[in-house]
Amino acid sequence: MPPLQRQLLNSHEIRLMLRELEATQGISPRSILAGSGVSAKALADPAQRLTLEQELELYTRIARANCDPLLGVRVGRRLSLSSYGILGYSVMGAMTLGAALELLTEFAPLISWASHLTLTSERYRGIPCRCLSLYPTAADPAAAALEIESTLASLQTIFNELAGDPVRFAGIEMSHANPALGSHEFQEFFRCPLRGNRPRNAVLLPVNLLDMALPYPQPEYSDLFRDMCRKSMASLLDARSLVAAIRDLILAREGGVPTLEQVAAHFGLSARTLRRHLRAMGISYRGLLEEVRYASASRYLVSTTLTVNAIALQLGYADARSFRTAFRRWSGTTPVAFRQRGQPG
Repeated sequence: MPPLQRQLLNSHEIRLMLRELEATQGISPRSILAGSGVSAKALADPAQRLTLEQELELYTRIARANCDPLLGVRVGRRLSLSSYGILGYSVMGAMTLGAALELLTEFAPLISWASHLTLTSERYRGIPCRCLSLYPTAADPAAAALEIESTLASLQTIFNELAGDPVRFAGIEMSHANPALGSHEFQEFFRCPLRGNRPRNAVLLPVNLLDMALPYPQPEYSDLFRDMCRKSMASLLDARSLVAAIRDLILAREGGVPTLEQVAAHFGLSARTLRRHLRAMGISYRGLLEEVRYASASRYLVSTTLTVNAIALQLGYADARSFRTAFRRWSGTTPVAFRQRGQPG
């Protein structure tokens, strides 16, 4: 399997965040980059590609250094369609807002290979909606919150740009709290109900809004760029299929966590070869394991009545204390607090 070649939005987003930190908070980009393995020269070079681990490391450092609760929104609102490369050009030529949304969801990995969006239908406050759910890449709570807010602001910018006028969503929900949520800047930019401390990260879009015909559709160009998106996605599938298979294997072994060596043997690989494949994709087996455990733990806490001790055993922890420590590291809160916050109310 060849090393994964990818051009990501995140590198551009990181550069914008570093500039904003320096301009508004006096934080030197060099202090963020120091010890990260990424030089200022490499980050400034658009031909250079960061690994996912490097991106997440820088994103986490930025989030932890940041003191501005509006950083994510201020950076995300500058990420317009042109920031999305060939996907942006395909979206620009869509016939309707709904078609544009479908493209953004289908080809989200072209923004960042680890991007994960899902699109479902539901009634929200009595309004028929399409629900775009966002799943942060970062495990660090501060970095995940920053990522979600930047993505939400970018989506608002994109839809405003497509429609030619400010678009009003039915609502936005975030799984974290932000003291600036009720601020003028948040409210003036999004112009829709904003709710924090919810069980999910989601944008709710009224169905009648998505039926809106875009002012400058170019279906022939959209189809051309869509084909390019499909070809780019095809180059990711082999790499992603391995990752998906590893996740499935971990899930199948709940109650007994497989080692890297056991996973490699399952796929007929040596541990060294599997480690090399994962490194080429910018991820690690430990990172995958923690991602699966966190997702499973969140699901159990919100949708079942299993005790914390039972969940710990189900996920392969020796005791509930180890699980609580890990869960606090992932989410910034305790399993009990997470469960209480996730209950409908």
